[in-house]
Amino acid sequence: MRTTNMFVRSLGVFVPDIVSVDQAVREGRYPAEEVERFQQLGAAVAGDVPAPEMARRAVLDAYDRWGESSPRELDLLLYPSVWHQGPNGWQPQHYLQMHLLGGHVPAFEIRSGCVGMISSMELAASYLQADPRRETAMVVSADNHGTPLVDRWRMTPGAVIGDAACALVLGKEYGMAELLAVNATTIPEADAVNDGGYPLFPPDATVGRGLSFGDRHEEFRQRLLKAHGTGIHLTIQKTMMQQVEQTLEEAGIGFADITRVAFPHGRREDLDGQMSWLGIEEEQTTWDYGRRVGHCGAVDQFIAFEHLIATGGLVAGDHLLMVGFGSGTSVAAAAFRVLSGVPVTRGARA
Repeated sequence: MRTTNMFVRSLGVFVPDIVSVDQAVREGRYPAEEVERFQQLGAAVAGDVPAPEMARRAVLDAYDRWGESSPRELDLLLYPSVWHQGPNGWQPQHYLQMHLLGGHVPAFEIRSGCVGMISSMELAASYLQADPRRETAMVVSADNHGTPLVDRWRMTPGAVIGDAACALVLGKEYGMAELLAVNATTIPEADAVNDGGYPLFPPDATVGRGLSFGDRHEEFRQRLLKAHGTGIHLTIQKTMMQQVEQTLEEAGIGFADITRVAFPHGRREDLDGQMSWLGIEEEQTTWDYGRRVGHCGAVDQFIAFEHLIATGGLVAGDHLLMVGFGSGTSVAAAAFRVLSGVPVTRGARA
């Protein structure tokens, strides 16, 4: 989707303290033999801070930095999430309405996996463009994975899982970056890539079944080999490339115009493949930041965006490409032009 007159007004983050991989090795939580192979350095760990409280802090950070007036003046709030947010039957956006927004701001939780921030940004931009009276929308996401059903150090082979929150204020007329284009789509035939062959009912969390993406991906691979081969992986790659190419075309830029690319914080071997087909070098990616904080749900690309702005990794005139993947399987892309290298007040982050 080509967006016009659509700007990132502000980015706010909450990134808790880092627990190093070296510490995890000493405590027997991370395999020592995997340190050199996978090159992960640490994970942001929120302890017992609830995800909605992390989101609240990220929202306050966003408003404090760029002098936005009040979250009560928003026209829309979207809250994508990946992991469980609180009590069963309870929705996290209501926490923000209680403490920040008030009840008149339309607020909705979005469940689209790790592409949630990008896909929600597409929805928010569409909502604002549909009515000239609508001025601002917020996309905020937070996850605290430190629960009994997740082993953040071993859940995904080659990667570690972190906790973080990010809030993005999207608006018209002005901002620190322009959203040029954004697209998200799903690949229905890859629906089972993360289900592990488990029944849909009763849900995993209700029976205490833990989450291990490594086991689930291997189960899916074996299932494909017994059926009609692993061609679905080529379909996923092709769809991702199409999303990127469409997004760049709509943004009016080419691969040569891209300054930095923000990927999900994951495995080094996945990054190598992505760099190859994009024709970019490691220093153009967010790999070095991502391996320090871990894969933090839907916010990876956005906390990396904030980090680049805050540290001078992106300045006025630069272009940022975001590439996203989500279980299901979903793929997404977004392109931005940085308009201001304004220094930001450093909040709680790595």
